[in-house]
Amino acid sequence: MKTIHLIYPYDLKKRKTPWEEGNQIYFALKDKFHFKTYSWLSVGKINPKKGDILLGHSHSNPFTIFRRSMKNPKWKKVIMYQPYNEDSHSLSYLHDVLPHIDVFVALCGPYWFKRVKKSIFATWQKKIKHINLGIDVKQYPFLKKKFNKNNKRKFLYIGNDYQYNNFGKNLSYLKKIAIIFKEKTFGSMGNKSFTGMDNYGWVDLKSKKIRKILSNYDFLIHTSTHDANPSTIFEAMSWGLIPVITKQCGYDKEKGIINIPLNDLKKTSSILQKLQTIPNKKLLLLQKYNYLRLIKFYNWKNFRKTIRLIVLKNSVKNKEIYLNKKLKLKFINLEKKSSNYYLKLNMLIIVIKANISILIKKFLNI
Repeated sequence: MKTIHLIYPYDLKKRKTPWEEGNQIYFALKDKFHFKTYSWLSVGKINPKKGDILLGHSHSNPFTIFRRSMKNPKWKKVIMYQPYNEDSHSLSYLHDVLPHIDVFVALCGPYWFKRVKKSIFATWQKKIKHINLGIDVKQYPFLKKKFNKNNKRKFLYIGNDYQYNNFGKNLSYLKKIAIIFKEKTFGSMGNKSFTGMDNYGWVDLKSKKIRKILSNYDFLIHTSTHDANPSTIFEAMSWGLIPVITKQCGYDKEKGIINIPLNDLKKTSSILQKLQTIPNKKLLLLQKYNYLRLIKFYNWKNFRKTIRLIVLKNSVKNKEIYLNKKLKLKFINLEKKSSNYYLKLNMLIIVIKANISILIKKFLNI
């Protein structure tokens, strides 16, 4: 039995993204392959046996494990799996990765995938395969049995804007939106605090206390400019909250998801005001529709089916990608301007710290 070398978070004790993605990849293929797992921050280099498969997330640092290992001729396939959107800064480093892989499994909402051919990344199109995120609704039980009364409805933001998100959360826009409404209409869970909001900080979404708080909110709100597909959208749908998001969160054609325009306060305010008085009956219908979408479509069974099909049956073998000098230079310049550029001091420190930790764990046999 050959081995899949998985460079992605994996831990069967952690049933949340991103670990659950790695877990589901394992469940999808464990009958066909042995698995070895690695940190994407490792500077190691894999020496595979002939016929093994490399599958995982590349890093912007060219000296990390995926990029150091991907050119080995022993691989049967090299499959890159990671989030995709049109952030030309944070993804431009991939111009140096795509020529050496067979498939890019792009984890994103449908909005981003349908735009590939018209984006700056159009030349990558023939290597990109789309995959939707999944969810296990049992892990995020239904909470919202009753919506708040008219003009008392509340919006909750859940997330962070750490550097690996490349500041695509657009939280300055969220702040402006919240100011328009009465104090305490908005709440926040994550690494940011906002004036006029109820700020809960980092929380355990499975605790009884937090789930009671969640049930007091009616809508999840996201204002991102570049977000592949926030897992909190599906989590909110499973709890019974209605997502209110910019289409740049990955979804623009979902009947149960309400879209707000990007950086248009007047239109956004109008939409949110209407939600304060929308009939309760209609909210319940949206809620039911969303829950059924998770059960029937956005589930881990479909995720496993897609990843299995790509690994076992997809015959694509390193189709050549041609970049003219002008486009390649553009990607290089965009990469250098990214907050994730590998030569920036903080990015170097992240990699160094991670590898010290890897060495210590190896030495202690943890």
